[in-house]
Amino acid sequence: MEDYGRLWDDYAIKFNSKLVDLDGDWNQLDEDEQEIAALWKLFVDINNGGFIQFFCNWGFQCLCYAMRGLKRIEDISLYDLLDNTYFDVLDKFKNDSRLEAYWDIPEYLTDEDEKILNALDTQFYETESEHFTKMAYEYYCKTLKKTVTLN
Repeated sequence: MEDYGRLWDDYAIKFNSKLVDLDGDWNQLDEDEQEIAALWKLFVDINNGGFIQFFCNWGFQCLCYAMRGLKRIEDISLYDLLDNTYFDVLDKFKNDSRLEAYWDIPEYLTDEDEKILNALDTQFYETESEHFTKMAYEYYCKTLKKTVTLN
């Protein structure tokens, strides 16, 4: 049986490295590269510290690229889970004057917000991660045969 988590990590980290080499300028990546780098960040950060870590580390723009990628690979279950969680928990902070940075958000989360975030993280670990990494790897690496050239 293939370890798609490892395959995805080994494949997609190269696109994140390209983004780092470009000083984090997402505009210098093509759409496929944006999606792959964002989906790699999503995978790594949710597995490390949860969806709130992903969002606070990389922000709304990265989430949008990841969501576009999930739509392209047709991972509707993960797309819906992230979309619902964003609107149930994080959307209310987009114009919050108390925030100076994304990492200020956790200070203002309610118990209900944390319950929703924990449920997302648990579902990701238990069911979504394996399904997502298989779909992403198959689509970008096997179907598109997308490669990256590092500077």
